[in-house]
Amino acid sequence: MGELVYLSIKNGIRHIDCACDYGNEREVGLGIKRALDERICDRSSLWITSKLWNTYHAKEHVEMACRKSLEDLALDYFDLYLIHFPISQKFVPFDVRYPPEWIHDPTSANPCIIQENIPISETWEGMEGLVGLKLVKNIGVCNMTVSLKF
Repeated sequence: MGELVYLSIKNGIRHIDCACDYGNEREVGLGIKRALDERICDRSSLWITSKLWNTYHAKEHVEMACRKSLEDLALDYFDLYLIHFPISQKFVPFDVRYPPEWIHDPTSANPCIIQENIPISETWEGMEGLVGLKLVKNIGVCNMTVSLKF
């Protein structure tokens, strides 16, 4: 994956779309780092997007999830950070499983999704805090419909 990202940047690609849930941010980060180290482009000419996973919607988890993705990608900031889905799920600590995926405990006798009642407005407030900390330049949402209420 790192080689593919590196070659993509070398051949002119400037937007890299990432997400914790894709499970490859470390590898993608290696490709970005190699391209930057070789001065194929500078960081400001890249547009890097990542996404907040469903298990990190509580306001107190938003920043740590963003910082984890930044660390994995070896970046200082995202150009765009999105709420991946309008679905809040039960928190899974990094040391238990990362990325946490959809099923709360895949080893249980009855693996299932466990939703949490966290309003999107709380998640959005956490996202706004990321802008203030200069961890992200822009925030947004994806996989949402106009009928969803904040």
